[in-house]
Amino acid sequence: MIQSLRQIKNRIKSIQNTHKLTRAMEMISLTKMRSFQRVLPAYKRFYSKLEGLIHDLSASFDTAPHPFLRQVDKCKKVALCIITSDTGLCGAYNHNIIAAAEHFLRQDKCLKADIIAIGKKGFIHFKKKGYAVPEVYTELHGRYSEALADKISAKLIELFVSGECGEVAIAYTVFESASRHRPNVERFLNIERKPGTKREYILEPQADAMLAELLPVYVRNKMRIILLNAFACEHASRAMAMGESTENAEEVLNNLTLVRNKVRQANITKEIIEVISSVDALKG
Repeated sequence: MIQSLRQIKNRIKSIQNTHKLTRAMEMISLTKMRSFQRVLPAYKRFYSKLEGLIHDLSASFDTAPHPFLRQVDKCKKVALCIITSDTGLCGAYNHNIIAAAEHFLRQDKCLKADIIAIGKKGFIHFKKKGYAVPEVYTELHGRYSEALADKISAKLIELFVSGECGEVAIAYTVFESASRHRPNVERFLNIERKPGTKREYILEPQADAMLAELLPVYVRNKMRIILLNAFACEHASRAMAMGESTENAEEVLNNLTLVRNKVRQANITKEIIEVISSVDALKG
């Protein structure tokens, strides 16, 4: 019984240490997520206005062909950029986006694809599946920077403009709220001309020159907002997972504390009975 009590105490101490760790990880992830929450709305407003301007210009003017507007070549391979985390402990975050990426790749059985992996989990998964992974970005740990976003967008632009890939797609997780995230796979390049109402603009310089300046800015900012969404979702998912782990640890601790008290009480009762029995034996 004494050995059993020692085992229970050791287990309680171990779970207390785990509880401290998961609680600390939850608070760190919440802090990081909230920092992304503060900047995302401003980025979304800027990106939305820029996107609307580009679609209006392309619909209102017959502009010269731009490399970003080139028609998708289905005969060539696709470059799929997938954003996952470098580490685990973030619930179903990685599983959901990998599943969405695999669904995209299965849509056309003849589809040839190269994977551009942002995050170690996606890299390991698709490397094991036999896909070519010519470009990898790891050890990011959800740390965003505009320089990183611009570097990745420059690589994707190079793949498309050079003709090495007929289409560039990107798989990432859209941040809708702290508890709601949506895996999404969308085309990154080319940029489709969307039909719209023609508007009368007076432009200086001409529409061709305007689009030539705006399209690279648009693509760079698209990658920035995609990375912000993905990293915000990663931290939110980890905060939720660690929060659930903390609650489970508290429940286990409460149960073990109850068991420890029962065992301790049983030991005390046993010792009292032994003392009384010894006194009775001496009197007899």
